[in-house]
Amino acid sequence: MLDLRQLRALRAVADTGSVLAAARVLDWSQPTVSHHLSALSRLTGTPMVEASSSGTVLTAAGRAWLPHAQALLDRAAQAQDDVRSELAQSRRRIRVGIFPTAAAYLLPTLVQAAGTLGLEPRITETELDGLLDGMAALRLDMAIVYGRRGGTRLPRGSRRIPLTTERLAVALTRNHPLASDPGLTLAMLRNERWILGTTDSDPVDLALFDAAQSSGFTPLPGPRSDDYRVISAYVAAGLGVALIPELALSGVNEDVVVVEIDEPNLERKVSLVVAPWIEGTAVDAIVTALRAELPPAPTSAVGREP
Repeated sequence: MLDLRQLRALRAVADTGSVLAAARVLDWSQPTVSHHLSALSRLTGTPMVEASSSGTVLTAAGRAWLPHAQALLDRAAQAQDDVRSELAQSRRRIRVGIFPTAAAYLLPTLVQAAGTLGLEPRITETELDGLLDGMAALRLDMAIVYGRRGGTRLPRGSRRIPLTTERLAVALTRNHPLASDPGLTLAMLRNERWILGTTDSDPVDLALFDAAQSSGFTPLPGPRSDDYRVISAYVAAGLGVALIPELALSGVNEDVVVVEIDEPNLERKVSLVVAPWIEGTAVDAIVTALRAELPPAPTSAVGREP
């Protein structure tokens, strides 16, 4: 089994050029340094160090281990510092990630729920890949995320707690001839231009293209933006129609009507991803608060004006 002392011994020899000097730096005995180097050699299946005319040097295996040893020792030291800092504070910090559309809707509730639990939230707002990377790198304790085509692979050890299924509704100008049609379908918008996101991997756009393909057409691209207030302005100006997630409806222009269409692909699941070290009572309280704030799951397609 890997032991941090093995890595410390390896790094010290690399820094000092001898087992004796490494023992002095570490304040260990020389046999102790040799013991840990031997243990790492047995774990790897080949020697870590060898004698040379200039002293003790790392073998190829030792050199391969060295950057990993440095990274693991640095991470262990950071963890120790973080825990000490955490224990020194009267309020516990919790690092929370959230995607921008959800932040505008849920952030006040999230901060209030954390404060009630005696937690001090540190918020990171970024897109889905950044949230998952933050969880995997241990920079986040929990994150509000959404599902995407092909699934979302969670960081090891984390768990996903469903919050809601968010509908993706169609935004049209108030005077659009189909704005008040109760039987509106996606196929009826086949000749419209669509306001899209700025990247081909935009999850809302992918949902649109999947649903449109099922309806027998390919959406015609219009202007592009990642800001739903700007997208809404494009729609209000008559430059196209757009899909708007439920959590972004508060920013819709007053000259725009939002209509829900009963299409199975026009939705995305919103979840809370939680690291394994966050206690269950805190998670339960935060989930309860978020679910109370979120819109209920859709039951039918209805037209509505924000």
